[in-house]
Amino acid sequence: MLPRKAVVDCLLPTCVRSYYTRVKKDRFGYPIKPRDPELEEPTRVVKNLISKAPLPAEVRPILHPDHKVFTGTERYQQHINNKISEAFTARTPPNVNKTVSAVFYQEGMQRVGLIGRKLGETRTFLRTGEVKKSTMIEIPTNHVLECSQSLNTRVLGGKGVKIRLGAFDQPDLTEVPLTKQKEFMSLGLVPQLAEYFFLTSPELALPVHFQLDISHFLVGQFVDITAQSVPRGFQGVVRRHGYKGMNMNRPGKTHRRPGSISTQGLKRVLRGKKLAGKMGDNRSTAYNHHVLSVDYGKGHMVVSGHIPGLVGSFCYLRDSREKDPIQGPLLHSPTFLGDREALGNQGIRYDAKVVDPSETFEEAMAKKIAIPNWYM
Repeated sequence: MLPRKAVVDCLLPTCVRSYYTRVKKDRFGYPIKPRDPELEEPTRVVKNLISKAPLPAEVRPILHPDHKVFTGTERYQQHINNKISEAFTARTPPNVNKTVSAVFYQEGMQRVGLIGRKLGETRTFLRTGEVKKSTMIEIPTNHVLECSQSLNTRVLGGKGVKIRLGAFDQPDLTEVPLTKQKEFMSLGLVPQLAEYFFLTSPELALPVHFQLDISHFLVGQFVDITAQSVPRGFQGVVRRHGYKGMNMNRPGKTHRRPGSISTQGLKRVLRGKKLAGKMGDNRSTAYNHHVLSVDYGKGHMVVSGHIPGLVGSFCYLRDSREKDPIQGPLLHSPTFLGDREALGNQGIRYDAKVVDPSETFEEAMAKKIAIPNWYM
């Protein structure tokens, strides 16, 4: 006697039978791929570590009747993150910093940059008696995640090398996709929050697993900083494009309006017309920022002027392309290869030609320096 399913298959026509045997698709019409057990390996390893690790009584999870796990306290969440970090760093590769040799920097070469975070704005007293507005940036340890040949043929003669850096460890590792978990476990690193590609010269390329820090830059050089500008939302033409507007003493309601946007004969709006719309939240670059001081111990850098982005946002620094770079062996090429611990113990370094570290705010006021209102 045939099974019931076989009998039904024989009685159904081909078109109906194929409906039950075809590949399952999602609501968008794409086929659903089977689950890959290799991608679930990092998560399975982490779950095993957490289940085997004994938890103190005060940090044990609270089980809800709906089978939901509540953290209970912050110590429990910290305990889980520590175990997850141990799972990712269990395959830490050997230190490869010694395999990189110094290269004499020549004009036209392009070094790799660094990933940092904007801490805020401050002021710096100069030897000329002026007060200059400056920005403080935090630069942690940057890891080289990938090094490949660039496909851009317009820069560096088509021979450039694309290097992907990562910085700032991911605080909440449960939000990392499984593909990223597998990638970082193969590298022996905790997943990074910020990643960025830098185009470098082939002579100054760095291998994977190499680590960079704030010693990559020198005090006194100029850097270009790229970041995501501050989002301003939907703005009018006066704020977005700097329109003058009409006289406020005139009657009517056209004080801040764009006015005519086309002509009677054209009967259409030309492409690129300055109108109201979304302002900010774009990738922008600020050029030629002077490095005034560097704290190698804390990993803080002070540069002159404004940089784009909100406080706490990521920024990407590289050598200035317009200013003449420091030639020869004075510039760390491809990066600083000396004793970084000894360099960190030296404290803060200032640009002696520009910055006066002994100058205080009271002394500057005693010299009757005209300080703008935004310093107060």
